[in-house]
Amino acid sequence: MNDTEKRRARRRRKAGKSYTTLDLGGGMEQASPDAVLRAMGELPQDLDWETMAPNVIPILPRRRPMPPMAGEPFRVTLPPGIPTGFGIDIGPAFLVVGASLLATWPIGPVDLVATALENLRMRVRGVRPRDLVGQTLDGVPVRVLQSGVGCASALVLVPDELRRIFGEEPQCFIAPMRDVLISMPADADRAFVAWINEEFSEMDPNGLALDAFVLEDGAVRYEALRRG
Repeated sequence: MNDTEKRRARRRRKAGKSYTTLDLGGGMEQASPDAVLRAMGELPQDLDWETMAPNVIPILPRRRPMPPMAGEPFRVTLPPGIPTGFGIDIGPAFLVVGASLLATWPIGPVDLVATALENLRMRVRGVRPRDLVGQTLDGVPVRVLQSGVGCASALVLVPDELRRIFGEEPQCFIAPMRDVLISMPADADRAFVAWINEEFSEMDPNGLALDAFVLEDGAVRYEALRRG
């Protein structure tokens, strides 16, 4: 285990994410099905806001539909134009916040968004530029972040934290998995970007349905990618 993996493991333990994982290759991991089922079974029946609030974070749209029993997720569109849902972090997975659950809480959408974004900032506070893993894919230099706390993809919602970790220079990002964010040069060939996005997203049953994000002049914009 190298230093980056050790730091990721420490963040995972601190966030209550000590569970069995599956190795996806490339230094990436995901929770095992047994770990997810065990965490679901340990949930309290009363998902009250006071108890759940510290564990609510934004989650970005996934490629595959949610299981029917999950219900319709509550979403709002947040800059840079992403339909964003919200999940209760239960360790190896997220319990999706639906409109019916939100209706039982003594808060409204504005409070939910504010709490989730603040929780996101708290979780990534310990992530540093040294946690980026540099590699080359088909001759293109990339930097990969897997935070260990389940929310690397959501960094595109908080540009100041994104710049703190990845730097101020123009660059192109993809977020193919919930805890994976990949940076490439701003002028990377978009066919290549789309291919890498598809390849990584297909590796994960919870892969995300997103295109590219471009950081320019300190701001993040969303960029559609051509499929196939």
